Amino acid sequence: MDTPAEASRRSFLRMAGVGVAGTVGAGALVGTAVGAERYHEVSSARRRGDGATVAQLSSATSISVLWRARTDRKVVALTFDDGPGAEHTERLLDDLRAADVRATFAVVGRNAARFPDLIRRQHDDGHEIANHTWGHTDLSMREYDGCRRELERTDDLVAELTGSPTAVIRPPWGRINGNLLQYAAQTGQKVVLWDMRLLEDELDSAGNTAYVLDHLRPGSVVLAHDAGLARRKVGMAAIPDILAGAKELGYEFVSASEMFALDHAAR
Repeated sequence: MDTPAEASRRSFLRMAGVGVAGTVGAGALVGTAVGAERYHEVSSARRRGDGATVAQLSSATSISVLWRARTDRKVVALTFDDGPGAEHTERLLDDLRAADVRATFAVVGRNAARFPDLIRRQHDDGHEIANHTWGHTDLSMREYDGCRRELERTDDLVAELTGSPTAVIRPPWGRINGNLLQYAAQTGQKVVLWDMRLLEDELDSAGNTAYVLDHLRPGSVVLAHDAGLARRKVGMAAIPDILAGAKELGYEFVSASEMFALDHAAR
């Protein structure tokens, strides 16, 4: 019988309009997106925005959605949404470099266009860059072509700046629908969510540090933000102590893609 969390995830994906086959554990969901096409068969149709052609070429493709990896290994993926930004991102990169930690940056395309040098530095420092849409758009409210345009525009820019597109999508607010999952299946991308986030609007810096360290568990994906509202400063101030404290607890930091691989190996 499903636990309440597992039942909630099943319900969530049914609401997203996705047929799911397989099991939902503490980590990734691997299922079937009904109507998902092989990417190479429909790439030209997608570029034209030809939704009818996309639908006619339908076949089933596996997708992965990750909240937390199924692993006993003490690893954590630290992820930062909404950037890059002028106020926090460069200092954050300095903190990560000083701690020799690699993270995942879920970037907003329009912000990446404003601060291309920060995107290049993220890449050059060995961090993973994930796709957080062009305009921080709620993809659950978009039709297929709307999802495609938001994600492709950001991917094209990231590829131009770094030499490679993103492998992971982080949907704003964690909101998903079947159109997003169809796009991810077609392009071979994965969707990463989170099982813990910094409580930037509830706790101060010390409180956020204690909260994260008290709730870390193997395979956790932690959400923070390096741009946006003023309260993000609280979360950013906590990062150095979170890095040091997690290391003292025996944790190592991995990228979102590495966390997917660990989860896959555990099946």
